[in-house]
Amino acid sequence: MWQRFHILSRGQVFLVASLSAVVIALAIALASIPADGVSWNRFLGPSRQFDPFINFGSAFVSVLPVFLGYYHLARLGAFLGVAISALTCFTTQVSAVLIFGFQISGRSLMFQGAAYLAICALLSAILLWSHIKASNSPAVREAQRLLPSCR
Repeated sequence: MWQRFHILSRGQVFLVASLSAVVIALAIALASIPADGVSWNRFLGPSRQFDPFINFGSAFVSVLPVFLGYYHLARLGAFLGVAISALTCFTTQVSAVLIFGFQISGRSLMFQGAAYLAICALLSAILLWSHIKASNSPAVREAQRLLPSCR
């Protein structure tokens, strides 16, 4: 019975969830543009001019697990997605401090941006891989079958 409600393939679900996450992350990034534009005087952290870039990547990889978790297991999956979301948000924020604040990838802004994008892409790839594995999992199929909304 559950298969009737899943009209999208795994790739299409990931694409729709990604586009939804991009829209939310873009709104967060636009809202975090600093008013002064060039505040360079932050201690032990990235400059405020990087906030929109950092917040976009962090919001994207933080919202995506909630959408994918909800797709797999409805409310229970959304709760699991929130836990994974907190982990990815923490990971991206720590990475941003290391890359932009401590400049572990060098002083070039292009390399710093590329390193941060690589970390966000790696987290997204891990989420895609876990989404594919979870959608084929017998435990998830059994849980989907037992959901009350599908009877």
